[in-house]
Amino acid sequence: MGTCALLLIAAVALDAVLGDPAYALHPVRLIGWTIGKLEPPLRAIPVSEFWRGTLFTFLILIICEGILIFLYKLLSPSPLRYLFILFVIYSCFALRDLTRHILPVISALEKDDIPEARGRLQKIVGRDTTVLNRAGIIRAAIETTAEGFVDGFLAPIFWYVLFAIVGKPLSVTPCLFGLMGILGYRVVNTLDSMIGYKNENYLYFGRFAAKLDDVVNFIPARLSVLFLFLGAWILGKDPGNGLDSVVKYHRHAASPNAGYPESFVAGAFHIRLGGPVQYPFGKVDKPWIGNGTIEPTPNTVREVTRFITLSGYLAAVTLALFSWVTPAIIKKNF
Repeated sequence: MGTCALLLIAAVALDAVLGDPAYALHPVRLIGWTIGKLEPPLRAIPVSEFWRGTLFTFLILIICEGILIFLYKLLSPSPLRYLFILFVIYSCFALRDLTRHILPVISALEKDDIPEARGRLQKIVGRDTTVLNRAGIIRAAIETTAEGFVDGFLAPIFWYVLFAIVGKPLSVTPCLFGLMGILGYRVVNTLDSMIGYKNENYLYFGRFAAKLDDVVNFIPARLSVLFLFLGAWILGKDPGNGLDSVVKYHRHAASPNAGYPESFVAGAFHIRLGGPVQYPFGKVDKPWIGNGTIEPTPNTVREVTRFITLSGYLAAVTLALFSWVTPAIIKKNF
């Protein structure tokens, strides 16, 4: 288990130095390519749209996990398996890129170049940014950063650690089981981002993938409050008000999970997030998250990126240590 924990920390260090480089054979891109290629033939199965989507979700999971196990077994006699483990972990989350993609938006806002800020933001959000004013761009950037903390970083490493811990008493190689956890999460999350839409084409076909994504993010979203609290305390923000905001406003987000990090950030920084949002399919009158009186600025966005980064490193170290000591505690007591 110590090896699994050290490989997790090494992967986080790699991400801090290199970010998440874009290249054709990136594992997440390959997952997306597989989804795109297999969706048309799966649509032809003579069952209801919901069951087609459910079968499609399981098929993608089986294919991806099968390839992972095959490659691991292929490399297992060699020390190269450790490089393979490191590569997969490193490829399944992106903390540095989560904040790096926001920096061009901040720069455009600081130059008061609203069209440029809208264009930069459009690359990383699903809403229609062409109708956003300066305040709307700032709120959207903060919300994206807060939500991305969970599905872009915390949730993948949570499932890696949980599966590694469970693998030990099951006599399954802990690091391999951990890889299955982190890759499985990334497959589900990618499926949700590609077919989990509430439109005519995907309302039923993508429903199972969307609900499964809600399930796998359920615990990490709530766990995020702990690490956000620690990060806010260290940076001198208002962690107490962040907790109060979570209690009052976490249900105001459209997602059952996004409301936790978003409401905490709103409370800790004494700002308001949410509100009416324009999407390509129309306007959605979302409720406000938080009751802060401070108007967020581009510098607020910059502070939030630092806050999320620190909270991410705290989470990685804590979960790595947890994976290291938990099996020994279980063995001693049971």
